[in-house]
Amino acid sequence: MPKAREPDPSQNIEQYIGDTVQEARLAKARAKIPGEDWSQAFLGKRVFVSQSRISEVETGDVPPDVDLARKLESALGLRPDSLVNLIRILEQDIISDYAKPFLRRQAVAEMMHTSSFLVPGLLQTSDYARELMLTGQAADPRNVDALVEHRMTRQAVWEREDPPWMSCILAEAALHGSTGPQLERLLNAQEMPNISIRVLPSRAGHVLGTMTILTLPGGVRGAYHEGFDSGRYSEDADQVLFLQKVYDRLADHALTVDASTAAIHDALKRLH
Repeated sequence: MPKAREPDPSQNIEQYIGDTVQEARLAKARAKIPGEDWSQAFLGKRVFVSQSRISEVETGDVPPDVDLARKLESALGLRPDSLVNLIRILEQDIISDYAKPFLRRQAVAEMMHTSSFLVPGLLQTSDYARELMLTGQAADPRNVDALVEHRMTRQAVWEREDPPWMSCILAEAALHGSTGPQLERLLNAQEMPNISIRVLPSRAGHVLGTMTILTLPGGVRGAYHEGFDSGRYSEDADQVLFLQKVYDRLADHALTVDASTAAIHDALKRLH
């Protein structure tokens, strides 16, 4: 049986992951354990995927997601998180550079004031996020799975012992473009004591892009605004103040929380 070359860390991450999995699999095969041939098909059955999926991983064509990476670590006896941490690095690589500072700050923020013409990422369901990404994805669509998983992982902020406060001004058009599960997610969020969603009626104005003002531990404030394929995060006081004024003006014209909840219910009814 041919011996795989030792994984080379100087390769791209996808190929390094693939060589690591292949070498571990072939090492198992060389042990000649009765009843275990450790072919790609055998490994696939152990981690509940097809032989072709294992082949994609080993060639570096399509790396595993976090769930599959954990299963491969367990099945192959690899050090826990040795593959998962590499997948996390890959996920960061496919996120636009302009968004990375904001996402790092968002993960530790104590308060968030956001306005958006789409449901904000921290309140999205996976089906809604996937639909958005497939619509706007100009690059390799194979990145979509990793992007969706990364977005869902970010929602762990709601599980913190002291979760952040979010006040969200959501354009009415976002309700009409949402799926049923996404609208139900908004209704569930509306019941949380630390989340407030207010709908901005179309007749009252328009939300252009997405904007978030963060209050960080220690009182530092930052502001992020994003369009279709660009964005900027800044902790400059003048920029934060300017965007705070924009948010406040939108909030002045938004529905109350109760009226917003009713609007979400109405949008959900129209889907049935």
